[in-house]
Amino acid sequence: MNSIYIILIFVLLFLTISNTGIAAESGREAPKIDKMVPDKLKTATFSMGCFWGPDVIFGGIEGVWKTRVGYAGGKMENPTYHNLGSHTETIQLEYDPEQITYKELIEIFFDNHNPYRKAYGSQYKSIVFYHNKIQKEIFEDYVANLDNERQVYTELKEYNEFYYAEFYHQKYRLQSYNNIMSELKNMYSSDQEFINSTLTARLNHYVGSKSGMDLFEKEKEFYGLELETIDWLKNFIKE
Repeated sequence: MNSIYIILIFVLLFLTISNTGIAAESGREAPKIDKMVPDKLKTATFSMGCFWGPDVIFGGIEGVWKTRVGYAGGKMENPTYHNLGSHTETIQLEYDPEQITYKELIEIFFDNHNPYRKAYGSQYKSIVFYHNKIQKEIFEDYVANLDNERQVYTELKEYNEFYYAEFYHQKYRLQSYNNIMSELKNMYSSDQEFINSTLTARLNHYVGSKSGMDLFEKEKEFYGLELETIDWLKNFIKE
């Protein structure tokens, strides 16, 4: 009987580790860039089509410190990618308002998807989820002053709840580069640390867009990456 219990314990441990995207134990300290995050960050939440692209875009914006993708706007609890209900793919970010304003984020939102096309389903709707009255007013003022007469299909909704997407969607472009991921797995002790890291947001931008050299040069000393990885990134980034 005791041997059966031991086998069951090992099976449970195996399943726990197998379902974790990042190593169970951290092998080294988190990078300095993750420790430089300002204390008083604000949150912005947008839906603008497939969330992989916005995760790449906002991850390379100076003043944006954290990004994560998930589902919002629907009624179902705990939606999944294959069972979204009425939820929409969503990017959520944390930013320093002293470095970048909410209006500037709205401008990036409008510049990087088509808010003038009506979505035929809830998954890829264009939505701004406002977290407070100020965000609501900034969006309304921005739309009112657009220099065109086209209909804007972006919905404005009060923020309610954000559900994290499955791990394989987080920093999706970055996860396809095994040479970097093998190094990152020694930096983070949990999926949440990986997802909400400034370093992973930046790296996802660099590999997903092949751009951002100015920001890379400004921050690279705080990344804590091997010199070989830094050199690879410098050759990989085109601008």
